[in-house]
Amino acid sequence: MRNIVSTLQDPSLVCRFQSYFGVIKLAEVENDKKYSWVATEVKGKYAEIEKDSTENHNGIRSSKIKDVSNGNGHVCTEDTKEKNQNIVYYRISNKFWYHLFLLGSLLGHEAWYAFVYSFLFWNVDGSVGRRVMLVGNFLFYIGQGLKDVIRWPRPPMPPVVRLEQRWAAEYGMPSTHAMMALSLPMSVIIFTINTPYVWVWVTIGSFWCVVVCCCRLYLGMHSVADVLAGLGVAAFLLLFTIPIAEYGDYFLLTSPLAPIVTLILSVLSIIYYPGSYKWTPARGETTYIIGGYFGTQLGCWLNYQLGILHPASDPSHVILQPLLLQFLLSLARVVLGLLLIGCIRAVVKPVSFQIGCFLLRTDKQTLQQQEFHLKNKKKLVVDLFCKFVTFSAIGFGITFVSPLVFQLLGCDRTSYWTEI
Repeated sequence: MRNIVSTLQDPSLVCRFQSYFGVIKLAEVENDKKYSWVATEVKGKYAEIEKDSTENHNGIRSSKIKDVSNGNGHVCTEDTKEKNQNIVYYRISNKFWYHLFLLGSLLGHEAWYAFVYSFLFWNVDGSVGRRVMLVGNFLFYIGQGLKDVIRWPRPPMPPVVRLEQRWAAEYGMPSTHAMMALSLPMSVIIFTINTPYVWVWVTIGSFWCVVVCCCRLYLGMHSVADVLAGLGVAAFLLLFTIPIAEYGDYFLLTSPLAPIVTLILSVLSIIYYPGSYKWTPARGETTYIIGGYFGTQLGCWLNYQLGILHPASDPSHVILQPLLLQFLLSLARVVLGLLLIGCIRAVVKPVSFQIGCFLLRTDKQTLQQQEFHLKNKKKLVVDLFCKFVTFSAIGFGITFVSPLVFQLLGCDRTSYWTEI
C-alpha cells in the first residue's frame, strides 16, 4: 500500500501529464539554493534567449530574456536575477489545453462557488441551493482541515512546472478542488434527481469534475495521489452529508434557534480550525465558505420567519412562461444580483476590516503592511473577522436582499417563495 501511495505521489507523473498536454520545460536555472523557484514562460523560439559570458550551466542568462511572462500571464521584469530567484523556463505548445485548464482552476475559486450557489437560488430551486450549500460547507471544511493535519507538500518545482501560485502556500493532500468538483455537481444531481432537467446537471457536472481534476495536474499544483484522495474522501463524505442536508434543512429553516446554533458552530469551527505549525491561506479560504453559508442560511431563515417563504397553496399549479422570457428573466436576475453582491462586498469588506481593527485597538495601515504569521494574532483575527462578516453579508444578499429586489423590479422567480 505504501508503495502505491509513493508511486502516485511521484512528481514525474505530473511532469509527464504536463508534457503530454503541451507544457514544455526548457531549462532549470538555479541562482541561489536559499531562494524559491518561479516558473517563467518563454514566448517565441528558444533560440531567442540571449547568452553571454556570464551564462549559467544551462546556457541561459536569467536577466536577459525577451518577451517572457510568468504562469499568471503577468510580464516579468528583468530584475529576476537581482532577486536571486531560481527559475524554471517553459513554453506552452498547446494554447487550447492551457486555457481550458485555466478555466478549470477558476471553477475552484470562491467567486465561482458564490456564483453557483447564487444561480441555484435565483434560477433553479431555493431548497436545492440550501442543501447543496450545506454539503459544500461540510466537505470544504473537512478537506481544508485535513490539509493542515496531514501536511503533505505539493509536488516540488522542479521537476514540476508550477503554473499557478494562488494556493501554493497551502498543503496538497487532499485536493479540495477535486473534492468540491465531485461533491457540488453530485449533490445537485441527487437533489434534482426527479426533475426533467437532471440530465443537464449530469452533463455539466461530468465536464466540471474532469476538467477541474485534470487542471490540478496540468498546473503542477497536486500529485495524482492528492486528486484521487480528494475524490475518495468526497465520495465517502457524501454518504453522510447528503442525508444530513436532507433532514437537517427543515430544522435550519423553521426553528427559532437555527441562527444561534449556526452562528455558534460557525464561530467555533473557525476558532478551533485544525491549523498547522505555520500559517497557510487554508484557514482564511475556509472562513469564506463558512461565512457565506451562515449568511445564506440566515437569509432563508428570515424569509420563512417573516412569512415571505411559505408552502405552496397548490403545488400542482405552475405558471409556465415562454422559454425566451424565462431566459431573459434569468439573465436579468444574474446581472442584477451580481451587481448587488459586488456593491455589498465593496461596502462591507473595508467597514468590517475597520471594525475589526477598532475592536482590537490596532492601526489599519500598520496591520495591512504586516505579513501573516501565527504569532501575529491581531492580524489573523482581523483578517478572519473581515472575511466571515463580508461573506456572511454576501450570502445574506443572495437569499434575502436580491430576491426582494427582483420582486420589486418585476423579474423575480415566483416559485422561489414557496420552495421549502
